[in-house]
Amino acid sequence: MFNNILRIKLTLFAFIIALQAFMIDNICLSSIVKSDIGILMLAHGGPSTRIIKNKENKYDQLPLWNKTVIDAIRPLEKKYNVEIAFGMADPETIQVAIDRLEEKGAKKIVAVPLFISSYSSIIENTAILLGLRKGPKASLKKLTSTKNSVEFVMTSAIDSHPLIAEILLDRATELSKNPDDETVIIIGHGPNDPKQNEKWLKEMMVLASFVKGKGGFKDVKVTTLRDDAPKEIREKATMILRKMVIMAGIKGNVIVIPHLIAGGGIESGIPERLKGLNYAYNGKTLLPHENITRWIDVSITHALQE
Repeated sequence: MFNNILRIKLTLFAFIIALQAFMIDNICLSSIVKSDIGILMLAHGGPSTRIIKNKENKYDQLPLWNKTVIDAIRPLEKKYNVEIAFGMADPETIQVAIDRLEEKGAKKIVAVPLFISSYSSIIENTAILLGLRKGPKASLKKLTSTKNSVEFVMTSAIDSHPLIAEILLDRATELSKNPDDETVIIIGHGPNDPKQNEKWLKEMMVLASFVKGKGGFKDVKVTTLRDDAPKEIREKATMILRKMVIMAGIKGNVIVIPHLIAGGGIESGIPERLKGLNYAYNGKTLLPHENITRWIDVSITHALQE
């Protein structure tokens, strides 16, 4: 009898503790959200996607690329009001996202470009749209904020951030069998402009240095596909990539890593470009990985402290 009463009391006590914990968690979460700060996430997006459609369509109807990005951003909604503008400096999707943030009370909006490199016309044009810099394109007009006077700040893209280097190291390690005998080749998309492409490669070499040092690999090289460039430039980029894999494979094994934000894009075309060559490849992109969420959070914190 006594044991039954004790068991009931212990159960009741555990329930009360759990209920209190639940209430505290929910109070904390609601108080953490900073209503006067809005986060404008900028991302390329999958085929034919726009933020307007994202709000109307069900999650499971969205392209894989978009869903993967949304999953990475969701944890930050406990701290900030977040809206996503998919597209390449698309004025309409960006304006819709800003309007929604303003409706939630945002006085300051931090734009975070979830792109591989800051050296991109997309990043430049977005800064022009937000009124953060002047540009030569008259067609790019500054966005209008009709309800409140909002202050905009914009972070850099992922560039050569250490958190991104850790992801690439994880991807390479997953495919590695004998690092001393392996060359890792990191492949990025790359811009059309040759000067910007050189800047991309310099940032990627910083990442490569980290992967080589921490992973103990024989060597780590970088290159870009320049997939949106004219045919002759794309073909030259393919030739450079193939030669890189062939030379690295003469005296060792080769691991190929796509340096891309999310799956469902050009990573599927890499095996075709390397047809007939020997290398290890699983097509895993930067996402999904918790470091992307961490990078976004760190970027926001840094921007707000400046």
